[in-house]
Amino acid sequence: MLSHPGPADRQRVQIAPCRAHPLRLRLKAGLPLDRAIAAAAREAGVNGAWLQLDDLLCTALSFVIPAPPPGDGRVAFYSATRVLRGARIVTAGLHLGEAGAIHAHGIWTDAAGAAHMGHLRPEGTHLSRPAWITGWRLDGAFFRRRFDPETGFPLFTTHRKARRLSSGRPARLIRLRPHLDLAPTLAALSCAGTRFLGLGSLVGTRFATGAPLPGPATEILILGQDRSRLWVASVGEDGTAHQGWLSGTNRTCITAELLLIDE
Repeated sequence: MLSHPGPADRQRVQIAPCRAHPLRLRLKAGLPLDRAIAAAAREAGVNGAWLQLDDLLCTALSFVIPAPPPGDGRVAFYSATRVLRGARIVTAGLHLGEAGAIHAHGIWTDAAGAAHMGHLRPEGTHLSRPAWITGWRLDGAFFRRRFDPETGFPLFTTHRKARRLSSGRPARLIRLRPHLDLAPTLAALSCAGTRFLGLGSLVGTRFATGAPLPGPATEILILGQDRSRLWVASVGEDGTAHQGWLSGTNRTCITAELLLIDE
């Protein structure tokens, strides 16, 4: 088990009940992606959401992948920023939090068509043309970025607020702390028909078929599910994108940030 630099928080699972409403936003080209998303969200009156980005062309796309620990007690770190020109976002998911804060993981291709995966840097990513994106607007909860003493990183934490609407699907915004086994933890929190959306990092990724992806940290994006089984995309320090059903033990490394929607 990895040893994080700070004291373990006693609350291992944060849960903020909310309501989820289908959402569609129009993004302008020419702006950094974080500013384009923030502008579209403000115009729609949205201050918390899960957003899905599919088939978006970019003049520039910036991202990082997991890297070895920096030597200051933290168990993992990020690589230097990688920049692709003429890239295409195949699929990406992101949490939009307080004040336009974004945490995004995804899969993209470069100008030659080679696939990459990582943690998107939206401030260094520009769309080449306007685009529509979809997702879920949250009413009653949102993520707020705060420094986390346990891991030594600024991380999203759940925050509740008064609901404005009585409609929408029942949902829960969830943050998992380190060492929790992802799929069994979500299964224990779900009911029949619960939909899992989200991203995070694992202490290596273990699939039902194929070799495991070694840690100490891998990043994941949930792409699908079969009841409580999770189909994920994952990337480690070698930068190669992998996809498959999670199997065996897959413990959270730094954080997992999730939206559970009860159908």
